[in-house]
Amino acid sequence: MTVLLVMAVSAVFLFGVGRLYSGYISRKLGMDPARPTPAVTKADGRDYVATPTAVVFAHHFASIAGAGPIVGPVIAVIYGWLPALLWVLLGGVLIGAVHDYLATYMTTREGGISVATIVRRMVGTGPFLAITVMIVVMLALVCAAFLNLSATALTSMLPFERLDLPPGQTLFRVVATAAGQEQVVIGGIASMSVVCITIVAPLVGWLYIKKNVAVWKCSLLATAVCTVSIAAGVYRPIALDALTWKLLLSAYVLVAAGAPVWIFLQSRDFINVHILYVGMAALVVTLAVAGLRGADASQLKGGAELIPALNLSEGNKANGFFWPGLFILIACGAVSGFHSLCAGGTTCKQLTSEKATRQIGYNAMLLESFLAACVIAVFIVGAVKADYIRDVHPKALLDLQVESNAVLGFAMAVGNTAKLAFGVPIAVGALAGMVLLEGFLVTTLDTAVRLTRYLIEEVWRTVFARLDVFAQPVAMREQAAGGVEMPIGADGLPVAPSVADQPAAPSKPIATAGLLRGICLVLRQYWFNSGLAVALMLAFAMTGGQKALWAIFATSNQLLAALVLSVASLWLLRQGRSFWFALAPAAVMLVTTLTSLCLEIVKLIDNPGKNITLLIAEVVILGITTYLLVAGVAEAIRFVRTRGHATLPA
Repeated sequence: MTVLLVMAVSAVFLFGVGRLYSGYISRKLGMDPARPTPAVTKADGRDYVATPTAVVFAHHFASIAGAGPIVGPVIAVIYGWLPALLWVLLGGVLIGAVHDYLATYMTTREGGISVATIVRRMVGTGPFLAITVMIVVMLALVCAAFLNLSATALTSMLPFERLDLPPGQTLFRVVATAAGQEQVVIGGIASMSVVCITIVAPLVGWLYIKKNVAVWKCSLLATAVCTVSIAAGVYRPIALDALTWKLLLSAYVLVAAGAPVWIFLQSRDFINVHILYVGMAALVVTLAVAGLRGADASQLKGGAELIPALNLSEGNKANGFFWPGLFILIACGAVSGFHSLCAGGTTCKQLTSEKATRQIGYNAMLLESFLAACVIAVFIVGAVKADYIRDVHPKALLDLQVESNAVLGFAMAVGNTAKLAFGVPIAVGALAGMVLLEGFLVTTLDTAVRLTRYLIEEVWRTVFARLDVFAQPVAMREQAAGGVEMPIGADGLPVAPSVADQPAAPSKPIATAGLLRGICLVLRQYWFNSGLAVALMLAFAMTGGQKALWAIFATSNQLLAALVLSVASLWLLRQGRSFWFALAPAAVMLVTTLTSLCLEIVKLIDNPGKNITLLIAEVVILGITTYLLVAGVAEAIRFVRTRGHATLPA
């Protein structure tokens, strides 16, 4: 019955307390549902596309969730399921959802720009370039971690003897390893599903964007596509090695990052989210039935030990000290800086109303936190501790020279839970868990590479703004100078845009010719910037193991969230609005992430040869963070002295 209590408390807290708290924040922000959004005022049919809220929610949720709310809890539950659950619930409502809501609201209110550009408007070009470089590095780590996890999931083969299958079964393909062990091909089914959904995605996008077909009709089509894709995978699984899948996925995101959002990004997320919704619903039902039956995995293995509520000693040995370890490893399920990039990169360009900033920004994070809580519940009821440690922490706790495999750990826990609930073979539940996980992974790769492309393009426009190839057209500069594109200033009133708001655009741009002009023209091409984003992703993916990449990605990811909350605090201060609900979680996350960052750097220094690429990335992130904090504090002090002489908001 423990699992039923966990699920009930999680649902009530997240969606009950979360609704009340988000309503309070909404009133403090002064949200205006009648205010035109960038998707309406800047509609271009490519990036700025007014889209039904349900479709944007599907895209946003699929993009932000990724593997975070699954893989993070899988790795961190070794500390015990209770601290993991408490961090997901409290972090989700008080930090993560607040971060997402503020990022979505700010970027929408500021005209559909990125958080980095908001930094330029408030603090200047130097901090803008610094945070942009940091975000590009962080995104490359995100993409690398998810690329490796995707390849693992798409090529996963599970030991036959652990899947409860009868001899001679024909549902799953079985192969023999070099050592003679029989392995069941699970990942190939998810592979076929990924391929089918990707092929059909442009058709679905064309229907709801170009032909204005009702969303519910497109939803029925998407459900049919998902069903057929999984059935096709069972009938004809795709068998490729991990390296091949990494290269194929890289080629796909290279194309998708430059195509109009409705062709792959929106439409693929819209189709795939039906698997995610159905998968989450099935997970909840499975947990409920197992809880009502009072069953747990110890019954499958003759009284074997389960994951305990508290297990700090082994957790500290496996992942480092409880603080900051637990609060970093469970990234997207509690708070994630990557979400702000989705908000300012694609989501804010598609919203039809400011009201949707709360519906999508805050509520999508709550749903993600609930998914993380369900994953933790799966390990409460469906994980045998010894099997879990062998799959997820073999090196740290068993001294085995085997890579951590969080994908396998999750699949087996779901398989055990499904057997306890419905009596089906463990392989059936393991397959369902694999398809659910892979659905989240690939959708995040789509979004992350496109966001990296956006940011790289902003860097070139800023650094080379004085060159004629990059100089803004005179009409655009005159329009901005006339106040058409104005940020929100102090006391919520528009102010004239600062010099830092636009890259320098001289009346007489510097003429370029020859090789320099050729280079500048190449830098303006979306395919070059998409290619650079993919190259960075592959560089990190090839130089770090799954667990090491996850730890470094999670640290930089949480650190970005702390910085975005700090930016939101300054943004609200400049408007004369209350900002404590942004500043308090910013301080908590800054202390936690900077501590983790320093510990990670020390760990990498001990073995610099193997992890030199990751070490350089961590040092760069630490230096940029220090610079940004100094610049931000200086700007806050300057603002208070010059314009904040009145009583500050409570």
